[in-house]
Parts: sequence; structure tokens; C-alpha cells
Amino acid sequence: MRNRLRPPLAALLAVALPGLGHALLRRWGRALVWHGTIIGGAIALFSLYDVEPIDPLDDPAAFAAAVPTEVSLPIAFLVGLSAVDAFLVGREDAAAERRAEAVTAATRRARETADDDVGQRGGGDVGQHGDGDRAHLDALDGEGEPASVSCPHCGRETDAEIDFCHWCTESFPWADGDR
Repeated sequence: MRNRLRPPLAALLAVALPGLGHALLRRWGRALVWHGTIIGGAIALFSLYDVEPIDPLDDPAAFAAAVPTEVSLPIAFLVGLSAVDAFLVGREDAAAERRAEAVTAATRRARETADDDVGQRGGGDVGQHGDGDRAHLDALDGEGEPASVSCPHCGRETDAEIDFCHWCTESFPWADGDR
């Protein structure tokens, strides 16, 4: 539920204050770039068209009339692009998180299956590598080759004998650093 609400909330915050939606998503670089682009663009446009500063809280109608459309439309366009970008980035992050959870669950099921297979084979000590969580290394694919596992981060198949994914270089959750 929380992941479904983040993209629209990020878009709404990006409209309220440039860069805030990306900051919610912890995309600090994008937040700074969007904030700098919109604020810098607004300053450049206001100085280019020589618009006098008016307090919008005193008289909103006078503020709207004093800012020419050549200034307000590009700023509104940039704010809209920032909101769309925040929404799309938030949606991508939520989808990646769901994929990672699914891959982690599939890897956990594969490890449990491998543990059951080792126990049925009479493999003796399951933790021959020094770690009971690494029993998935004992699972063989039928031809004497070590079974491969899915990386919980990128989802690609990788060698089960190493403690990291050779595609994305992220450590596996069962890697303890001790050999």
C-alpha cells in the first residue's frame, strides 16, 4: 500500500516545491538538479523580462497580472516535467522493490528445496561451507554442476558458489564474508 502512494505523493510534492518529490524518493541528485533548474530558470526569466517583485500574498490578482505569460508558462512547464519525472521514478522504484521481494522469496524457496534435497540425499553435514544458510551450494543440478540462484537485486541467474552477483556486484543476503 505504501509503495502505491509514493509516486503520486512525490508528484504532488514536486509541484509544491521543486525537488521535494525527488527528495522523498531519496534521489538527492535529481532533487538538486530539478530544484536548481526551476529556480534558476525562474530567476533568469524574471530578470530577462524585467518583472518587478510583487508580494503575491498582498494581492494575488495583481501578482498574476504583473507576471507575463512568457515567464509563467516556461516555469509551469518545468514544474510539470519535474512532477511527471518524480511520478515515473517513484513508480519505477516501487516496481523494482516488488521484483526484488519476489526474487528474494523465490530464492528462499529454492534454498529450502535445496536443503530438503540435501537432507534426502543423505548429504551429511549441511553446513560443509561453515554456514547453515549456505546449504544451497550443496544443491546439484543433476549433472554434478552447482545450481545457480537468482540475484535478489537484479533477478539474473548467477553462480551459487560466490557471495555476490557477478552481474550487478551486489552481495547476496546469505553472504557473511567468512569463508
